[in-house]
Amino acid sequence: MKKIMLQIISLFIISILLFSGLSYGSLLKQKTTVTKENDDFYFVHITDTHVMHKMFDRNENSKNRFKSILAHVCSFENKPSFIVVTGDLTNWGGSWISGALNCKAFTSCFYEKDGQFYADENYSVAVYTTPGNHDYNFNRNLKNYHKFIENESRYIVNYGDVSLFFMDSGPSYYGKPYDWINNIDGAGLCSCDIQWLKDAFDNCSSNYKIVLMHHPAIDTRGDTGRMHDVIARNREVFIDLCEEYDVELVLTGHTHSSRVFDESEYSYVFNDSLNCSLYSTLFVQTDDCKQGVHYRNVSIIGNDIWLENTVEL
Repeated sequence: MKKIMLQIISLFIISILLFSGLSYGSLLKQKTTVTKENDDFYFVHITDTHVMHKMFDRNENSKNRFKSILAHVCSFENKPSFIVVTGDLTNWGGSWISGALNCKAFTSCFYEKDGQFYADENYSVAVYTTPGNHDYNFNRNLKNYHKFIENESRYIVNYGDVSLFFMDSGPSYYGKPYDWINNIDGAGLCSCDIQWLKDAFDNCSSNYKIVLMHHPAIDTRGDTGRMHDVIARNREVFIDLCEEYDVELVLTGHTHSSRVFDESEYSYVFNDSLNCSLYSTLFVQTDDCKQGVHYRNVSIIGNDIWLENTVEL
């Protein structure tokens, strides 16, 4: 009996170790690595596209808005190296069939090759995404997002000397009912998200780090002194972590506004572009592709990262 029990315990321990190994293997998943030496490049940030299937959007206005930006930025002689879309990709996602139709409408805007979405028919401009709170609605899960758009909630893309860390800032946060009539925060980052990010930073050999997620960590304060629309869990921990590891940018959406803050909540206003390399971590919100048609360029030129103003088509 003792021998059998020892075998059972041994198998249990091995199973835990194997599971831990698998978990850590996916913990720091590198989606792609592109080596570029001494080449300047830029990428495009788009957010809050809120695409709906034609069953719910008869004239497909939401889809056409998004496609107009993709066509516009891909028409440049100097095309972007890639495009990032930070959440609320669909007007609702979840796990219902209606959400699946919305996700399919979103992905129909792209060209696909080897499991990767591209904005152009030449497969030269890759598209990377993060989920937003609308991609959870209505039943607060990402089943359709993971099935049709991206099977990872967090991953890393390395491009030249830049590493981009894609995060999931969660569904809407309902922990404070008195805020429901105002703007609802994002659930935020759990302890495993923070640990994932810390491990990713520790293993990062790139000189430049950019974090992307849907909800901002810093926003303007209301009359009561409280921020709305930010991540509810681990907000201060996340900000401190970005500062500790010299993250250049945190790119977000959600507010349908164009704003730039530093960790002290100072708001930056600039005409054309801002050299991020001269500042501590900048927390950036880009305007939406729902109420307007907006995008923002981020350029890596020499040893500097330049944040450009939001453009409206």
